Amino acid sequence: LMNQKLLNLHFHFIMKILYIPIIDESLVYTTQAGDYQADSLFHGLRSLLGEDVVDGYKMWHLYKSLKDNPDVIPKLWGKGFTIYGLLSDDDNIDRDDIGRKIANHYYDYLVMPIHHTLNGKYEPVLNILESIRSYYDRNELIVVDGWDRCNINEDIARCGIYFKRELFDQYRDIALPISFSIPEEKICDPLERNFDFAPLVPNCTGEHADSYIYDNEEDYYNDYRSSYFAYTCKKGRDEMISEGWDCMRHYEILACGCVPFFTDIEKCQDLTLARFPKVLCIEAKKLAGLLPGTKQPYNPDEETFIGTAKEILPGEKRGSIDFSKFDLVQYNDIREQLIHHTKTKLTTISTAKDFLDRIKTWRLR
Repeated sequence: LMNQKLLNLHFHFIMKILYIPIIDESLVYTTQAGDYQADSLFHGLRSLLGEDVVDGYKMWHLYKSLKDNPDVIPKLWGKGFTIYGLLSDDDNIDRDDIGRKIANHYYDYLVMPIHHTLNGKYEPVLNILESIRSYYDRNELIVVDGWDRCNINEDIARCGIYFKRELFDQYRDIALPISFSIPEEKICDPLERNFDFAPLVPNCTGEHADSYIYDNEEDYYNDYRSSYFAYTCKKGRDEMISEGWDCMRHYEILACGCVPFFTDIEKCQDLTLARFPKVLCIEAKKLAGLLPGTKQPYNPDEETFIGTAKEILPGEKRGSIDFSKFDLVQYNDIREQLIHHTKTKLTTISTAKDFLDRIKTWRLR
């Protein structure tokens, strides 16, 4: 405990971080600027360390002033829900002479997430990182790869301490796991339960498009808050079960005090969604009286894996609960464990703390 307190003091009083996503400059002030991995990590670091974390260019879509442009918000990824427009516009952030400060080694660390628009475009990313290596060694340069594919360019990975969102065990020697996270201010109490399964079903193949009805965050959250369970699944390509696992929807469901019915979590790699409560999600799928609307018969005593949400029937057939068999006490116990896990492991601040801890551990290797 004492070591952790000293570590927190070190991070809070000594560390200066330049946070500068690798992105085409022409996109910085457009509605394509959002990137859940880069944005949620920055939200956590800024919330934790304040003005000692400097966004090299102002990540405008994360600040409260975004609300001054309401027409822009729905054009952002995810309609601008959950992560956007939350940070205070701090006039004390010093973004002057960034190039000179890099050359003079003013910052302790450079954190450089690869923006999603450069996924798989290795040459320009590598060129930028190699130019930075003239001033910062690989233990001071942190690269965050939020691509929802398992591909890793090892030249890029070796430029610094490398975090990977979709991480396979074979790369554990050159990469560290990282995932999305949710601002703690988005965690809310459930409402009176109106739905056994939330109306929204992930739209893998188009057949659940009619359930995507939400134009504002409050209505979206309230339906999860009013539901016992909500479907979620991997977000990437259906034919690639090993990729595309992370999705903000997982965290939004949990933040609303709803229990995720994660249809395919059993196939997730150990180092992907590494801090997610996978075992609890599988346990929830085994509750007696639970009748998910699957296209094939569901018997959790034999197999809980269903596949992606394309295996779920649409509309009112999506699932129900037989309350004559349903153990509400057991359900609430699982739900409370999930809420505790969300508060302690899945918020942006807890993820930022874990990120900083891993940097220190990696440096001591």
